[in-house]
Amino acid sequence: MTTPGDAADPAATGGPPRKRRAVVLVAIAAVLVVLGLVLVGVRNRAEPDPLDSDAPGLADLTFHTNGCSYQPDRGGLVVHFAVSTRDAGRFTVDVAAVTDEGAHNLDISTQHVVRLTVPFYGGQTRKEFDVVVPLTEADYQHGYRKCRYTVNGA
Repeated sequence: MTTPGDAADPAATGGPPRKRRAVVLVAIAAVLVVLGLVLVGVRNRAEPDPLDSDAPGLADLTFHTNGCSYQPDRGGLVVHFAVSTRDAGRFTVDVAAVTDEGAHNLDISTQHVVRLTVPFYGGQTRKEFDVVVPLTEADYQHGYRKCRYTVNGA
């Protein structure tokens, strides 16, 4: 006959019941890890990376500019943007230095154009940035004093 705590008692020595419990806990942990990996994979497929070449533009955004000004120490015409969104995607803007005639006439092209793409990863986000259109003092004196911007892919 065995008494509680006796060496012959399987529960007291960590016999089969403890081993089964450990195996069950390891199996549960493995299932949770696999489910976590699957959820991360599904989430990554649902939200494309804004840096991918086929990433969508932002569908719902608010942006403001403060005009543009010639800043020779920064190398040209500078325009400041503030963009707010909850979407995931990319904000792409073309900023062009134009003369008075080209400010509102898209048919007048210019060689002074910069394209900037800013990624947004979703959630309430606000980003502020400056775009500098390279311009020499001579170009500025020849009338390239205004900025024309075009938001792409919105």
